[in-house]
Amino acid sequence: MKNLVLLTAILILVSIACNTTKENKKSVDEIKKMSSLYHERNLEDVDMLLDDDFIGSFYRQNESIPTTWDKEGHKNAISNYPNINDSILVQVAEDDWVAEHYIRTFINEGTVRKVEVMQFKQFKNGKIIRSWELFSSPLEND
Repeated sequence: MKNLVLLTAILILVSIACNTTKENKKSVDEIKKMSSLYHERNLEDVDMLLDDDFIGSFYRQNESIPTTWDKEGHKNAISNYPNINDSILVQVAEDDWVAEHYIRTFINEGTVRKVEVMQFKQFKNGKIIRSWELFSSPLEND
């Protein structure tokens, strides 16, 4: 009888653990939607999108050392650079990963600039935990 109670308790705990994991894991469509929302750069979305342990890294073409930022740094960037607009060209997702090719448009010294970017995001527990960006040289003005 003790073995049966112990086995039942173990099965219940395993069931709860499996259901909790499934609840925290987003579908591919959900992570694509969240990844797109990231590019809208709304301050009120940051806590929903980014894990507390989030780390972002970006590399500029011909640089070997990345610039990194955390969740608070992301909030500061949204606040301090409101004139950035991202236009996603291609978005691919699989499992807990999203890859995007997009054009970032911004104003630099009164001139509208565009740069081509590749970004990879990793999701964990339903939020973005890591982001890697690779920036090309600025595109020619239109």
